[in-house]
Amino acid sequence: MEFGCCVSLEQLPYVRDGGFDFAELPAASVVSCPTEEEWRSVKERVQAAGVPIRGFNVLLPGGIKVVGPEVDEDWVNAYLEQAFRRMAELGAEHVSFGSGGSRAVPDGFDRQLAEDQLCNVLRRAAELGEEYGITVNLEFLNRGETNFLNSLLEAQALVQKLNHPRLRLLVDLYHIMKEQEPLSDLLTVAPDVGYVHVADTDRRYPGSDAYPYIDFAATLQTIEYNGPISVECVWTDMEREMKQAAAFLRQTFKARDVR
Repeated sequence: MEFGCCVSLEQLPYVRDGGFDFAELPAASVVSCPTEEEWRSVKERVQAAGVPIRGFNVLLPGGIKVVGPEVDEDWVNAYLEQAFRRMAELGAEHVSFGSGGSRAVPDGFDRQLAEDQLCNVLRRAAELGEEYGITVNLEFLNRGETNFLNSLLEAQALVQKLNHPRLRLLVDLYHIMKEQEPLSDLLTVAPDVGYVHVADTDRRYPGSDAYPYIDFAATLQTIEYNGPISVECVWTDMEREMKQAAAFLRQTFKARDVR
């Protein structure tokens, strides 16, 4: 089992010294480069850090709507094509599709139409994932971040509806706890789980407070999950907290590593 953490480009040098195996970058860090020359500069900077980039998160920023009356399909498709090409150039294997602002359903908008729109984008993302060797992991989010897909079971329903080998489910312990969803739901969604995010109370680093990590690790063992586990949290003292988080995760999952 490998452990990583979500960081910015500026934070990338801390990852290896912090005890992690890989980094997860925001998709905007590769898509926001307006020219290929600027992209090459960013790519060289990432590669020079010597940290494997296993995944990306926040595939779509809030300003790019995929649900509602303002969807521009041509713009979304062009964005996705560039994003997947550049993520693949850095060796990414996973991308998280959370993007709560992008997928939020406007007041009064038809929910079935919203689902159809989201399915269209997920289908296109999965097709690009197939082309570039990247798995798209749909993330349910708590109701404080979006009003669409707020549980593991809701997100799994879309994953199963689309039934694409490059579309899986992202399990985020922070959102599970915020929504008070039972860990037993992991047993139901087990066949579709492709990626895991972790944090602790108030989205601090793992091990800093009271989240039920022993039970969580045991449940992941039960469903035979042996994929990446990535920390997505708020750091206040990154160098110190990264080392504590990595050590905590390795100790917690050590006796439960199914590999």
